[in-house]
Amino acid sequence: MTLLPEFQLGLLNGWLPLLLYFIGFILSVSSYSKESRVWLFNNPRDPGNKTLSLFRFIGQLMMVAFIVMMVLTPLKLNTPILFAGAVVYAIGYVFVMSALYFFRKAPIGQPVVNGPYSKSRNPQWVGLFLVFLGSAFATGVWLYIAMIILVGFIYHIQILDEETACINRYGSSYREYMARIPRYLFFK
Repeated sequence: MTLLPEFQLGLLNGWLPLLLYFIGFILSVSSYSKESRVWLFNNPRDPGNKTLSLFRFIGQLMMVAFIVMMVLTPLKLNTPILFAGAVVYAIGYVFVMSALYFFRKAPIGQPVVNGPYSKSRNPQWVGLFLVFLGSAFATGVWLYIAMIILVGFIYHIQILDEETACINRYGSSYREYMARIPRYLFFK
């Protein structure tokens, strides 16, 4: 593990796991109806919350920087850290793709409660976090791991805002769902 990346162009760089994720995501979402795609990308939030907008913007900038740096960072081939990263990545990939599948099957405009949504209220976010964390591990760069953890905290703030919007939209049924299902798998 190194603190900072050593940039170089290569076929076996950090772009590879990210590309695999984005291909899977695009293929999955391409099977959605137009209404389901709109529902998937609907981000319930308070547009007047300037602080949240600033945090969201910082998180997005960090993710763009992460992706650009990953493109230029070699994977740590034939190392235990690559294997550990691949395991975390695979768990996240399966989790987010199954969440997308169950999201597509759910009635539009209703909270999704089946599949991974019965284990986490935010399985797409959990899966995406694990995909990025696994990718960061596979490069063996501490900076990337720190960036992903920081972005996770930033998006936690957004998720809290989304939960408030869901409570306002669905009322007591969503509060009951929140009482039964943890926000992030093992963490309420």
